[in-house]
Amino acid sequence: MGRATGLVIAAALLGALLPGSALAEKAGVVRTESFRLLNEGVAAYKRGEYVKAVDSLRRSAAMALNSFRAHYYLGLALSGDRRYEEAVEALTVALDLDPTHLQAHVARGDAFLKLGDTGEAMAEYYRAIKLRPEFPPALDGIARVHEAMADDEKAIRFFERSIASNRGYADAYTHLGDLYLRLNRIDEAVRLLAEAVSIRPDFAPGLNRLALAYGQLGLANQAVATIRKAIELQPNVAEHHATLGRIQLGLELVANAETAFMQALGLDPAHPGALEGLAEVSRRRGEYDAAFGYLDTALGDERIEPRIAQRLTEFRAVLEAEQARLIALEQRVADGTATPADHRALARVYVDRADWETALEYQRGAPAEPADRELLAFLLFKTGRYRDAHGVFAGLARDAGRADLELNDGVTLSLLGDHAGALEAYGRALAIEPDNSLALLYRGNALMRLGRDGDAVVAYKAFLDRGGFGEDEERVRRILEQIAPGAVPVRPPLFPDAPPAPELPVGDEDEEGAGS
Repeated sequence: MGRATGLVIAAALLGALLPGSALAEKAGVVRTESFRLLNEGVAAYKRGEYVKAVDSLRRSAAMALNSFRAHYYLGLALSGDRRYEEAVEALTVALDLDPTHLQAHVARGDAFLKLGDTGEAMAEYYRAIKLRPEFPPALDGIARVHEAMADDEKAIRFFERSIASNRGYADAYTHLGDLYLRLNRIDEAVRLLAEAVSIRPDFAPGLNRLALAYGQLGLANQAVATIRKAIELQPNVAEHHATLGRIQLGLELVANAETAFMQALGLDPAHPGALEGLAEVSRRRGEYDAAFGYLDTALGDERIEPRIAQRLTEFRAVLEAEQARLIALEQRVADGTATPADHRALARVYVDRADWETALEYQRGAPAEPADRELLAFLLFKTGRYRDAHGVFAGLARDAGRADLELNDGVTLSLLGDHAGALEAYGRALAIEPDNSLALLYRGNALMRLGRDGDAVVAYKAFLDRGGFGEDEERVRRILEQIAPGAVPVRPPLFPDAPPAPELPVGDEDEEGAGS
């Protein structure tokens, strides 16, 4: 007997126990209340208030046993609250009631994927494909399964198929962009994620990932503005606040990051990303016991995804080893037995904690090897000692003949106001690596500051021709539009060979919530 059939029989048995008029009156009251709870639950789900949504939808489903929408949205809300096993159960009931509902198959596959069950997830996505060939959310799900199985090449192919099936399906752009972020193909990631939010300007998950991509590119203002827009769209989603915290950590705004992570925990008290972020905040302050406490709280949550649990377990092991190493090294310093190699090791511990001043203090006592001198120059730069940093970078660049060292020296000279010296350093970098995009960009900046606009246009166009990207690209395009109208190269399309395809049906609220 199917589960839906059993529910119908149970309802019939209940009816046999009540008189006709009483039954009709009771049924009307129940239907009205169930409908009210359903609407209340769906609204809460769409606001990101998953706990409230689960409560309302569970009560609605208990009153309307044969309501597909109650069980479907209950599954989505449970997934939103990271209760994936329960989500699978609710979505199983929904599919018993409507076996052909495409998004319910995709949502059930998503829940299985979060549980780490790639086999069941793949089977569910293919059930949707059988119902509608080339269904974009199902192709996107298959791609995510391949990614979870470490088959990135096949994942990319399926993501691209999903995009080709519906050029307006923003989720596939977002997930492929996320994969490129992991592969450190940052420029490609930014293009895809920017396209996702261009297609759907109110697509908060795409804005979230785009903000992370901007953060990895060092585009601080754009990263913060983008994630704040996601928060504005979905203020009750903890993930957006946790992402703001990650970006602020990258900007070394530790107190601000801590506030963002605490706001995320206010929405989801066991959010693993927020707890991981607070562990990193504690690490940077040298509060290792507090860091372990945050990680243990996250790992103790039965809802945690296996892949996240593995990452946090590995992070905890790193912190344990770091703490033990730090205690031993600082004891040697206190005893007066520390060697130059010990000072190097201590400096690197504090570099990992982004404590640049303490790292510099220890690095000054490290050996004078080239790698140690590079770290010394970097730390002098990070602590604002630009003249000293220039002296070290210039010597290293002369000795090694490396473009990156010339580039670093040029940036340092620029901060000292020596734009002519910076221009010479960028020229030396380009003599070593003619296609170095950053050297072309910074050369253009130096030429502009020296009033040589015509030469700057040449450098900027070369930067764009070699794939300049992100905030820097937009800034360069705006500069060129002002000083050389008509000189701005046209961007190539993302998928020039992908044929346009009909959009998915819109307006059916039962189609929402899957594929994220």
